[in-house]
Order: sequence, then structure tokens, then C-alpha cells
Amino acid sequence: MNLFTKHTDATAPEGAAEVLAKVKARYGFIPNLAATLAESPVTLDAVLNLSGAFDRSSFTEIERQVILITISAVNGCDYCKTVHAALGRKAGLDDKMVRALVALAPVPDAKLNALRDFTRAMVEERGRLHEQRVRQFLEAGYTNAQVFEVVMGIALKTLTNYSNHLTNTRPNPEFVAMAEPSEKVA
Repeated sequence: MNLFTKHTDATAPEGAAEVLAKVKARYGFIPNLAATLAESPVTLDAVLNLSGAFDRSSFTEIERQVILITISAVNGCDYCKTVHAALGRKAGLDDKMVRALVALAPVPDAKLNALRDFTRAMVEERGRLHEQRVRQFLEAGYTNAQVFEVVMGIALKTLTNYSNHLTNTRPNPEFVAMAEPSEKVA
């Protein structure tokens, strides 16, 4: 038995239909997570606003997807792993890189690997990192401001990953198709 409704713009509670329209404009369809979060317009709006703020961070689109895939993989969120694999491919991550990130394996790019390692450690250690771990991140070419931008990505993914765990949200076919490998990787 599913306790949560997947809303449309016609069934969404007052205040959520407008937010769903923004989400639909962004993706071209209503992602299943947004349809479920529409039950709480304020939560749906918070996800959209936090996502927009994270998009304005100093990270490149590829770096943002590295962060979001890594967090989703650590948290075991199949929905978000699929969504961010799709968005990562759209941003320019190749199939080999996406597979490595989803598997929490090292990636060939040293700077992106440092970002992945730092993000993973932040999630696994709940932000209680030793100074040396933070220094390694900074020495890889990242900034103090980006330390906090990783924390913002973790806040965003904690909200969406946990919501997906509670509701057993399944990825939309559009995201699944976009997440499929575009080439065979040896």
C-alpha cells in the first residue's frame, strides 16, 4: 500500500500547482519526486529553491553532477542516481565516469576525484572531517566557499534522497532513457 499520492497539476494542493508548473518548465515533464512532494507545497518549493541556489554555486555543471551523484550513491537513492546519471550525461560526463561515480569508484580526473572523495567523506562522516581532509580538497584547486557549497548539495540531496526512500519513488521513463549508456565502455 502506498501512503503517498503522485499529484498532477490538476490534483495538487493549493500552492503546489504553480510550483509544479515551474518544475515542468525546467524538465519538460513533471518528475515523479516533484509529483509526490506536491503534497507539501512548501517542501516542493524548498527543493526547487535549493536546487536553483545550488545551480548558482561556483561549481561547473559537471562538478555539480559529480557531487549529486556521489551523495545519492552514498545514500543509496536509486531515483536520484538515475536522475543525476541522466543530467550528468547531458552535462558532458561520459559513460565510464557516470558508472564510476554511481559505483563510488575513483574517477580518472584528479580534480573531480578529489571532489568525489571530499563529498563522499562529508556524507559518510556527517561533516566531521579532519583538517587534513579539508586541506586535500583545497589543495586540489577548490576554495573555502566551495566547502560550503558541497554542504548545500548535501542538504539538497538529503531532502530528496530521504523523501524518495520514504515514498519509494521510481524514476520517470524520461530520466531512465537519458541515463542509459550511450556507448559500450570497456
